[in-house]
Amino acid sequence: MTFAASKPVVKVGRIAGQFGKPRSSPIETIDGVTLPSYRGDNINGMDFTTESRIPDPERLTQAYSQSAATLNLLRAFSQGGYANLANVHRWMLGFVDRSPQGE
Repeated sequence: MTFAASKPVVKVGRIAGQFGKPRSSPIETIDGVTLPSYRGDNINGMDFTTESRIPDPERLTQAYSQSAATLNLLRAFSQGGYANLANVHRWMLGFVDRSPQGE
C-alpha cells in the first residue's frame, strides 16, 4: 500500500514478549516417544530431547533481560527520531530503490 497508493502505512508488531508459547496439549509424541511440549524459550528448549524439555527457571531471567534490552532499544530509537513515520517511509523508498525490483 505504501508504494501503490503513495500513502504512509503504520506497521505494528508484537515485540519483546514472544518467549512463551501456549499449547493445546502438555505433551507431544514423535515416533512413539512422548515428551513435554515445547512451551517457549522462557520455559524449555525446542529440541525434542528429554534434557531440552525440562523446564529451567533461569530461562525466565534470560527472557526478561532480552525483553528489557529490546524495549530499551526501541525507546532510544523513538526518542532519536527513528519513530517518525516520514523517516520510515524514506527508508522503505531507499530500500526499494536499491532492490532488484527498483532497478
